[in-house]
Amino acid sequence: MDKFSEKGLVEDYILQKLEESGWRFVPAENLERESYNEPLLVPNLVRALKRINKVIGIGEEESKKALNELMLTVPGIEGAKRILNFYKSGISVKFDRDRTVNRIRLFDFETVDNNEFIVTRQAIYDGRERIRTDLMLYVNGIPLVNIECKNPASMTETWYNAYKQIKDYEKIVPELYKYVQIGVAAEAQAKYFPIVPWQDDVTTSEWRSGGAVREPFLSDSIDSTIQMLSCRGEVPYTPPLLDILKNFLFFRIEHGNATKVIARYMQYRAANKIIERVRGFVESADHKAKNKGLIWHWQGSGKTLTMIFAGNKLFHDAQLLQNPTIFFIVDRVELEQQLNDEFNALDIVKPEVIGSVSELKAIIEHDNYRGKRGIFITLIHKFRNEELSGLQHEIEVVSKTRETLIDRKNVIAFIDEGHRTQYGLLSAQMKVLLKNASFFAFTGTPIAKKGRDTYKDFSYPPEETYLDRYFITDSIKDGFTVKIVYQPRLEKEANLNKDILQAFMDSELEELPENIREVVEEQINKRLNVIRIVLEDPKRIGLIAKDIAAHFTENIDGKFKAMVVAGSRKACELYRIELSKYLPAGYTEVIMTYNNREEDQVLQRSVAEMREQYHGKDIEDIRKEAIDRFKEEKLPKILIVTDMLLAGFDAPELQVMYLDKPLKEHRLLQAVARTNRPFKDLKEAGLVIDYVGVLSELKKALEMYSKEDIQGALISYDSFKEEFAELLKATLEILKEVSRDYERGSLLKAVEILTTDKLKEKTFIEHYKNLRKLFELMGASEVKLQHLDDFKWLSAVYTYYTKMMQAPESEIDIRKYYDRTITFIHQSTEISKIEKELPQIEFDSLYLEKLEKAVQSREEKAANILFTLNKFVLVERHRNPIYESLVDKVQRLLDVWKEKVRDYEKIYTEGVQILQSLNTLTKRKESLGYSDMEYALLLALEEKFGKENDFTGKVKEISGKLNEMMFAGWVNQITARKNVEREIRRFVRGLKGEHNLSLAEMDELHEVLMKDVRNYGA
Repeated sequence: MDKFSEKGLVEDYILQKLEESGWRFVPAENLERESYNEPLLVPNLVRALKRINKVIGIGEEESKKALNELMLTVPGIEGAKRILNFYKSGISVKFDRDRTVNRIRLFDFETVDNNEFIVTRQAIYDGRERIRTDLMLYVNGIPLVNIECKNPASMTETWYNAYKQIKDYEKIVPELYKYVQIGVAAEAQAKYFPIVPWQDDVTTSEWRSGGAVREPFLSDSIDSTIQMLSCRGEVPYTPPLLDILKNFLFFRIEHGNATKVIARYMQYRAANKIIERVRGFVESADHKAKNKGLIWHWQGSGKTLTMIFAGNKLFHDAQLLQNPTIFFIVDRVELEQQLNDEFNALDIVKPEVIGSVSELKAIIEHDNYRGKRGIFITLIHKFRNEELSGLQHEIEVVSKTRETLIDRKNVIAFIDEGHRTQYGLLSAQMKVLLKNASFFAFTGTPIAKKGRDTYKDFSYPPEETYLDRYFITDSIKDGFTVKIVYQPRLEKEANLNKDILQAFMDSELEELPENIREVVEEQINKRLNVIRIVLEDPKRIGLIAKDIAAHFTENIDGKFKAMVVAGSRKACELYRIELSKYLPAGYTEVIMTYNNREEDQVLQRSVAEMREQYHGKDIEDIRKEAIDRFKEEKLPKILIVTDMLLAGFDAPELQVMYLDKPLKEHRLLQAVARTNRPFKDLKEAGLVIDYVGVLSELKKALEMYSKEDIQGALISYDSFKEEFAELLKATLEILKEVSRDYERGSLLKAVEILTTDKLKEKTFIEHYKNLRKLFELMGASEVKLQHLDDFKWLSAVYTYYTKMMQAPESEIDIRKYYDRTITFIHQSTEISKIEKELPQIEFDSLYLEKLEKAVQSREEKAANILFTLNKFVLVERHRNPIYESLVDKVQRLLDVWKEKVRDYEKIYTEGVQILQSLNTLTKRKESLGYSDMEYALLLALEEKFGKENDFTGKVKEISGKLNEMMFAGWVNQITARKNVEREIRRFVRGLKGEHNLSLAEMDELHEVLMKDVRNYGA
């Protein structure tokens, strides 16, 4: 195996595993393509259309119409939406025979064997330029998946290079990528993502399915991704790729912009477990068959989309449910709106929102009490016993003579946050009216208390406590969420005293079972009033507001956003007033409900000011507008809330929560988890600043959870400081052999260690970037001063490394998000000197001259030359025949570099020779006026027979003959390809006698020349 080749390390492995999983390999030159401008395999697609749509009597004319619909769809946002709908639902075509309109399916999602699965490699596509993809996966002649591979052994390449390559290809050949739906970037690991050509960046994810690669360099995400793309799925009726295409990949409007969303692996897993549970119940005659399940996924991992994926798939499974009724049940108005917004953002069937009890009754009574069919969103509060008990009695009477809603099995209830008000009479009423329904509860914070037990209500304890579970640690490991750090603040001046806090902890203030609420409400309100007096104290709020403003200005402003959680509605307004004294206008916005007739003077003034500011707009519209601006615009930067937005609110830019309200148990976890969304790979953790002292009583606040349940959910600020110290120590250990000074020789030694051990290099880069995020987050912590010298030295190594490897980071991100690092580190004398003395040297004809001026030592020059050759020759090898001819020489230098005692003089001398050869070859090519193909042929012949032989005339002669035979896509035309091969064979035979070639040598030379003709003359 060629250890330097991406083909040898990754591409071959993936291709082999794909073939084992059901894909048929077809070499690029054997694909049934009309030209390089046409991405479709038209003959394959036509055959598939006839095979899949045989039952509706499809003919040549109908196939042609369907094909035209595909081919004439213009690339772009609307075209992408149209193509994806064609994939899912087929193409509507009018059949001339009987003048009816039928849907012609492009894929058979039920009978897998009706589909044709082809994988090819190194296929060429023409657009604004010519590209050559590593692996392309075709289903029924349609390109659906593009896999680009990079070399795990390379000094400079990662999966991100492969990702950027696909993003570049999208713009170069839009006609191809209007069809392709999934991109995979593979190196030591594999990342998948939806194809969205009009977006510069999309979210990438790793698939996990228990794969365990044994090949060197490769992670289990490679095997897992291959399983995701398998033609032979674990679910027998649909392989994963087709299942994802139909049910887990959607066009989406996100913050006003069009994009696509593709399922994460745990969303796919959980949704399909739900489908299988429903299948088992519906198809079983046993009345004890399981018909419920608890989906426990940590906050921020995408529970809402999981619900929608599952519900949408069930709704469209006509064979299983035959026109079902699907309820999405929430317990808060804002969650109802968020769920509805998420549905509407996706290009799927829109739900009907049940706005009142009378509307719910109408849906239940529809069709003689059989119930209305469709997808519905409703609040649990609509299932009020006193308002629906009469309806329940009516249905029970009718059900004695015919089928009603309570008899139907094709009723599904999805319950968002399966606790809170799902217990007691409301839950009982709901389950009576939906007696034979399947119930699935989704939560990130299940409850296990007497009278409120998520497990008991929605699972089968003790043998099954959950249908699917996705831990906090899993989510952080996968990068879907970040850690949450809490920091007590102003303990003596602001925190609630121990007695008041204990009273809160001992009460059921936040979550009261309905059947005992009235009995204890008066007692609880007395306790609440005592707490509220403290939380609404203007003097206390003024003190905290001043601290919040200082902390936000010094640590957060310009990077992330924040939320203040106040103890009451009045406290929200007091915070707004006090914060406005220290922060610029527009920084804050209050998000809460207002009564029509506010009695409190503070709230009265607030409503009046708001109406004036927003020119009389409705309060609800003002609130929605403020939330949208917080997510999408620069201002506001801080939201002030008390009850709203503490569950279900998703704003990745939100990093800090200033907590001045006592919360506990799942309400506490839900609230603080608003800060745990990743943001541009820049947020190391969410931060909760605690002004009430509730987090100092963390064990009590979360006593209902086991240690395993909430491990890693909240980390103390002191532990976070320890993490910085431990990570710093681990990073220094990687470079323990290097002297900790700023001499260029020492820094070069560090780079040598990193570039000769791929694992150390990767670990060092990850560790340093995490250290930098921690450094920023810790503000003015004394820990930073204790370890400043070590961190500064590592920063010098990292700076030197990026300069030498010519891999700069985004200066905008560094300036904006890492200003503390720049202030304390990069402005230091040592690092400023490195940045000034070691500028990046552009690779061009003057490279050597500039290198001599910029770098003094022979060792540094040798390393710089080597890294430059590695980056430009090895990475760009396939684009230039000159680079291709120098690959072996560069690889030999890499071997010298990796020796324990490296010969810098040899690396430098031979590196200079290679650079000189590169310049000489380039000038010679220009002087000859040769095309890439002609020069590739000349170099191949000189490599074989020596430069003393003059082949320039013969190359021009054979090139002239070949050019007459070649046209766009000639490689895919069997006759044209045979003609070219025959001409090359004739040319080689002409060299036989002159150079005394054996038959084996003739075959070898023919193969080399054909490869060059395919690569550069196609």
